Amino acid sequence: MTGPHALLTPNLAELVPGLSADYPHCRFTAIPDDGTVRDEWLDAEIVLRSAMNEDTFEELLSKCERLRWVQITAAGFDWVGGTVWQRRLDEGLVYTRSPNSYNVPIAEYVIGAMLMHGRAFPALREAQLRHEWIRLVGKDVIGSTTLVFGTGGIGSEVAWRASALGSTVIGVNRTGSPVDGFARVVAFGDHFALLPEADSVVLAMPLTTENRYFFGAEHFAAMRESAVLVNVGRGALVVEDALVEAMHAGRIGGAVLDVFEEEPLPAVHRLWDLPNTTITPHTSFRGSGNLRRLGADFRANLDRYLSGEPLAGTHRQPDLGY
Repeated sequence: MTGPHALLTPNLAELVPGLSADYPHCRFTAIPDDGTVRDEWLDAEIVLRSAMNEDTFEELLSKCERLRWVQITAAGFDWVGGTVWQRRLDEGLVYTRSPNSYNVPIAEYVIGAMLMHGRAFPALREAQLRHEWIRLVGKDVIGSTTLVFGTGGIGSEVAWRASALGSTVIGVNRTGSPVDGFARVVAFGDHFALLPEADSVVLAMPLTTENRYFFGAEHFAAMRESAVLVNVGRGALVVEDALVEAMHAGRIGGAVLDVFEEEPLPAVHRLWDLPNTTITPHTSFRGSGNLRRLGADFRANLDRYLSGEPLAGTHRQPDLGY
């Protein structure tokens, strides 16, 4: 019996030998990123998509009539779209994300950001460049409070790590439903009152129609002057004008930003030069174990696909975009 044909984008080519060995009845093809769609790909039922030319992907959607399932190597759904894409979804194409692949490196990034500011590494680095011997008093993580917006895979990985360091971790989700690893969880509508308690505020939520630009001037005004904002969710969660004003005014202690409305961030963009702010080029998800985790997520869903079971990582709230 012959199994389905799966196409993998070029940066996932290392997965092909292992998949071929473990699923000998299936066919796996790493497609080159040269923009050419070949006839031998048109029988594909599955696409595991990471980096891929948009025109190539749209052509595959148009021509691969047997295509049944696309899994993206991302934690969110907000970057894929188009007319052909929507038509295929309406026809029954199943669209899944990789739900576990990036949780670990992003959570480690968040903890690193908290420690970096808590131990005053930016200020110490500036003193080093001046050849100045200064001794600053660091802020303990133990006994602190961490407020995490988003209690899914990423938020949960942040929660147990921050808790292990002695921080009290409070989560924010849409309903206030309890989640393991958090000291408590509040509903999104009740989050504002918690900002004055937080030493670290972490944005790890998907961008939806409900929360676009929700974090604005009133939030920065409510935060502690020593608090740090860490955004690993989406740039459009934050009102940029309010962020710029808050950082120039010294309303909070610092910010670590890995996501932006415009990416790549232009070299002349005003965010680069904000005081007490660390800018990273959307790299929080990059980790040495990513390929292994991406393969594990795909294999788990492939097993479900082959056995006719529902796939993991589908939209939980399609009307909200996640």
